[in-house]
Amino acid sequence: MSAEAAFQSGLLVHLRADAGVAAVLGERVFDQPRSGVRYPFLYLGRVVSEAADASETALVELRQTLLIRGRRDDAEAIKQALGAIRLALETAPLGLEPPHQAIHARVVYADLFSTTDSRVMQGLVRVRALVQNG
Repeated sequence: MSAEAAFQSGLLVHLRADAGVAAVLGERVFDQPRSGVRYPFLYLGRVVSEAADASETALVELRQTLLIRGRRDDAEAIKQALGAIRLALETAPLGLEPPHQAIHARVVYADLFSTTDSRVMQGLVRVRALVQNG
């Protein structure tokens, strides 16, 4: 399994298990956008990875985008979800499938904005992490 796949899988498990995230989003935390799902919901967006090796340690730096989609009147819930995601990553270590290990994962950017559809709001969270390979 690649570092990217291990990180995405571990991040989804972590967020689904977090009480704060569940209080806002329930079970609506997905790997891909879904149709017919009640708003707001979270799904994985773009992931960017770069080698970040350091003195005989194989490291990958990842920047994962999380997207939260909701209706205009869900803006407050989306703000709460942004905070819950930040707190979830600050308060508990992120577990990954061996041999990968998350050394550091934190929210580095969060935003809430309107989309081209004036009825829909979007939250965006960017998570930066260092993942050790084996």
